[in-house]
Amino acid sequence: MKAIKKYISCDLFKIILGTVVFIFAFVIEKLVQSSEMLIFSTVLYITALVILGIGVFIDAVKGILRRDLLDEKFLMSVASIGAMIIGDMHEGVSVMLFFLIGEYFEHKAVNKSRKSIRSLMEISPDEVTVFENGAEEVQDADGVEPGTTIIVKTGERVAIDSVVESGKAYVDTSAITGESLPRAVEAGDSVVSGSVVVDGILICTTVKRAEESAAARILELVENASENKSKEENFITVFSRFYTPVVVTLALLMAVLPPLFVRSVSWNESIYRALTFLVISCPCALVISVPMAFFGGIGGAASKGILFKGGNTFSALASSDSFVFDKTGTLTSGEFSVSEIKCYDISEEKLLYFAASAEYGSTHPIAESVKKCLKNAKMPEEYHEVAGRGVYAMVDDHRIMVGNLQMLEENGIAVSASEKTALFVAVDGRLAGEFMIRDTVRVGVKESFAELKRIGAKRLVVLSGDRAANVSEVANSLDIDEYYADLLPEQKYENLEKIIAGSRATAYVGDGINDAPSLARADVGVAMGGIGSDSAIEAADVVIMNDRIEKLVTAVKISRRTIRIAKWNIAFALFVKLLVLILSAIGIANMWLAVFADVGVAVIAILNAMRALKVRE
Repeated sequence: MKAIKKYISCDLFKIILGTVVFIFAFVIEKLVQSSEMLIFSTVLYITALVILGIGVFIDAVKGILRRDLLDEKFLMSVASIGAMIIGDMHEGVSVMLFFLIGEYFEHKAVNKSRKSIRSLMEISPDEVTVFENGAEEVQDADGVEPGTTIIVKTGERVAIDSVVESGKAYVDTSAITGESLPRAVEAGDSVVSGSVVVDGILICTTVKRAEESAAARILELVENASENKSKEENFITVFSRFYTPVVVTLALLMAVLPPLFVRSVSWNESIYRALTFLVISCPCALVISVPMAFFGGIGGAASKGILFKGGNTFSALASSDSFVFDKTGTLTSGEFSVSEIKCYDISEEKLLYFAASAEYGSTHPIAESVKKCLKNAKMPEEYHEVAGRGVYAMVDDHRIMVGNLQMLEENGIAVSASEKTALFVAVDGRLAGEFMIRDTVRVGVKESFAELKRIGAKRLVVLSGDRAANVSEVANSLDIDEYYADLLPEQKYENLEKIIAGSRATAYVGDGINDAPSLARADVGVAMGGIGSDSAIEAADVVIMNDRIEKLVTAVKISRRTIRIAKWNIAFALFVKLLVLILSAIGIANMWLAVFADVGVAVIAILNAMRALKVRE
């Protein structure tokens, strides 16, 4: 019984029932000419209009009460009722019928698009299995505190960012990073929320609350993205504000003026033209389809592990002709290793002890490479880190300095270093040793740069705080002619300002930690692998969920395709409407064509906008 009630109340049932009554009335009107049957057909026409349009009429009245007189429901109500009043019964019903059919398919298209995005975003489970005192208990994920032990079994999705304590498994991270291949994890590895355990059981310790985890951040970004409108969306908003009152005024003039000045034009004909003109004028094709294009673009990009923070980002990235890159962690792996150690009047073991202890509190990738060489480093008594230079520390009452060439020279310590030296260690004001640090270019970077050039990038620039010799080596391997080395964060910013001044639009690509000022200053900031970094979320316009530079190329292509779709929708809708408006003004267009110009164009434009959901890499 509930199913029957649900079906009767749905729009499709109303359309079918109204169509049957409409056809019956039309047949009687055409085949039976008696006055009694014509009255009966009129009653049937009115009945069909009520069945089809009751919801539209109610919404129109609500619009009048909230002083929104120019929405599509009001326009369609005026057109259908007006046609009935002047005697065009079948026209009045057909306007409402085809409007509802168009609305039905329009809603289907919109719902399909929303479901596609919703399915992409169903990455954060509400519950988690907590393991306490040897027993398992399912709890609400929002109430689980950091440090809680949880169990994730085969087929289950990780609810909270965690670290694996025991167990081995393959984890599918495609919902987060867009990577199609599962990766193996074991004790000590991190697993982000939204990942699915493909094969195995993991016992993990949560490191964040559910609302702070990666999946929650992704959802927040996508949900808020619609608030940052593109210039195309803003254009439509402003356009509609002026466009609709103008065409309604023109429709009123078309209804009144011709019969007063042209005897051959009757009032019925003039009003019919005005009603047709009014239906055509409704801007719903533009108002719905253009935001849909960006909504689809955001969803399609999210499916590939690329997060756009708003529609306004698409235009900036699509028009970018200069791409500026940080080196360490962006173009190179960021996983440094010590390839050679030089000691001066100190044992290698003691040098490593002083260096690793001094770097104890640093999270810089080079510092991490030094700490890996020694397991028993201790926390220094004093510690101070200088961005772009190195660290000062007190270890066992010795003043330790670990940093680059500039840092030692600024402290008056003479250094004669090889070009490949990246790190120096001074103990109590004297040079004690050097570390040769090795870093490698990420797989796929060179091919991605070639593809960026192919699709129109004019400048590829590297800005790095690393030594010139190291930066030059990376730049040469990637066929980049323009690079700047030995830069402090503020110097990176200054160089970026110069590049922006000479470019149409500039994209800055960094790791989202030390590069936050540059990410914020560029026309579009792209954070690589930065979902775990607050600075990436806040400063960047686009967040690439993994560290693959190939995703940047995909992001550029998505942005350009989305802009093309939005502009095509604008051009198509305006062209068809303008053409039919002209035809209506001279009396050629009828109500059927008017409905196509309104609802038909909207459906076509929405279906076109849905193409943005489909992304090929």
